[in-house]
Amino acid sequence: MSDFAQRVERGQSVTLSDVDGDLVLEGGVVIPATGIVTVRGDVHVKQRSVVKGSLKAESVRGDGDLQVEGDFEAEEVRLGDGASLEVRGTLKSASVDVPNQLEVGGRTEVGDMRVGGTAVLSGEAAAEDVKVGGKLRASSTLKAEDIKVGGTLEVKALVCEDVTVGGSLKAETIDAEGVNVGGTARITGETKIGELEVGGTAEVGNGTIEDARVGGTLSSSGEITFKDVDVGGHVSLASGRGESISVGGTLEVSHDLALDDDLDAGGTAKIGGDLKAGDISVGGGLEAASALAKGKLETGRDLVTVRGSKANDVEIGRRGRVKGPIVGKRVRIRDGAVAEDIHAEDLWLGDRCSARDIYTRRGEIGNGCVVSGRVLYTEALRLGRDVSLAFQPEKVMELPSPPL
Repeated sequence: MSDFAQRVERGQSVTLSDVDGDLVLEGGVVIPATGIVTVRGDVHVKQRSVVKGSLKAESVRGDGDLQVEGDFEAEEVRLGDGASLEVRGTLKSASVDVPNQLEVGGRTEVGDMRVGGTAVLSGEAAAEDVKVGGKLRASSTLKAEDIKVGGTLEVKALVCEDVTVGGSLKAETIDAEGVNVGGTARITGETKIGELEVGGTAEVGNGTIEDARVGGTLSSSGEITFKDVDVGGHVSLASGRGESISVGGTLEVSHDLALDDDLDAGGTAKIGGDLKAGDISVGGGLEAASALAKGKLETGRDLVTVRGSKANDVEIGRRGRVKGPIVGKRVRIRDGAVAEDIHAEDLWLGDRCSARDIYTRRGEIGNGCVVSGRVLYTEALRLGRDVSLAFQPEKVMELPSPPL
């Protein structure tokens, strides 16, 4: 503390303009003579004090609450012992450290922000490094390099390099390189994220996500472009375009889904539009308007399409139900499955299967199968025991063109 100090004692109301030295606030009220008090030194807050206007100082320290009803500017703000800071105007500081609660009614411009409890930022906010132990609520745009919140982050528009939230994140729009949320994340509008990691549930609007790792559920209300998506539970998208999706449970897409690489779903997959991927592997059943794979298409049970499915290798699980034509170089349909038209260079139809029309270069039809349509082949056909055929197989020079 400097040799000269202006004191405002508890219960006093003092009118001030400029202070050449330190200002000690012991629980009174400061009334700026010209709307602002300029302190050419430090402000020491001993007990809860009020400034009825704007305040500018070199630094602010102390253990008492401070309320500034105008703008507040200081190089450093460091309060202790559970104190809170309320600024109804604009807050400007290189460093702010508040152990309890920070409220800013206007714009916030800070370098480092440390708040032990709750931070409420009503205007636009810009910071370099933000750490909040409890809850951070920003009613406008929040721009920062790094944000860490122990509890809940609620923000209208978030622009940052990296954000880590222990509990939940709620935003209208977000533009971030990295987002890590321990609980739930909900982004209702435009989404632009480099790497998204969520322990529980993630809800996004439309936009781009480079890589997503979600422990529970991932859903989108609009079209999402992505690189890799890995979800432990359930995925529900409006539509999507990316490289790969791996989901432990079920996948639902309202419209089209286009992947450059693989789709791997442990449960069922239901696509309202067309599905395109490198490889398609579904542990349960697959439904789509059409399903096209560059490499392999395999389902544990059903394959239901409107226009058909096509892949180099197609495999249908035991007792699977197939709707729509199948086109493939190698088609393997396991025992007890029910299929419609099949177009294959090499076909293996397991025991007790049924099919409609079969077109193949080389085929094997298992024991007890039922074929209700034609069987055309160009090279070889092997029939098992007790096969029921509506028509005698025909060896032809050329097969009809497949529908896909």
